[in-house]
Amino acid sequence: MMESGVVFLDKPYGITSHHASELVKKILNAKKAGHTGTLDPKVTGLLIVLINKATRLAGLLNLDKTYVGVGKLHKDVNLKELRRKAKSFTGKIKQLPPKRSSVKRVEREREIYEFRILQKKGRYFLFSIRCQAGTYVRKLIHDFGLSFGGAHMLELRRIAIGKIKEDKAITLYQLEEKKNSAMLSIEELVRLLPYRKISFKEKHAKKFCHGAFIAVKKKMENGEKVIVMHRARVIGVGVGIDGKIKPDVVLC
Repeated sequence: MMESGVVFLDKPYGITSHHASELVKKILNAKKAGHTGTLDPKVTGLLIVLINKATRLAGLLNLDKTYVGVGKLHKDVNLKELRRKAKSFTGKIKQLPPKRSSVKRVEREREIYEFRILQKKGRYFLFSIRCQAGTYVRKLIHDFGLSFGGAHMLELRRIAIGKIKEDKAITLYQLEEKKNSAMLSIEELVRLLPYRKISFKEKHAKKFCHGAFIAVKKKMENGEKVIVMHRARVIGVGVGIDGKIKPDVVLC
């Protein structure tokens, strides 16, 4: 079986995230593929597709997202007022998932770290948003518009997931040309993630791979996730429990 890794895909308009990951799987002739951070068919941009064993790392990628988009006002409002209203939508907000959403429709809290109105022309406005994973940006723009006569989103593009930027993404056409050489290794992926790395020597690495809890000298918070390494290779993900690392994901 081919090696495991990750593709940072520039998802095109008009297909689901699931379809996009299936196309990546087919192009690479992979056994397994899965995406994280679903994008609607009409939304483009950065989609992380995990290949083979790397699919086990999906839980590490629940990171903040950054978007740029275009909205349209239902009646004209000046730029200064738009920017003032946008500031009131930063911080923790309540959202009810849209009716067409696949998740249960119960109100939930999400955090908007930054919401900026970049430009305005007539009733059209360009915006950028950095938000907690699981935020419905289309719903946010709808709710934002209710405070001054209405607005809706026309276009949306995801430009970052955590510290991973869209300039690292490739198109399906580029993937077809480069095949496996376009895939990043698991080690290249974890260098971009905001988790501590802990390296084990042979003895402890073997025990970790067999499911044993490993005591560590470094201070760890209960529930803290760490990347576990051995000889510069990622062998799994551990979770801190009372001064020990419990295997959560094993890649050995």
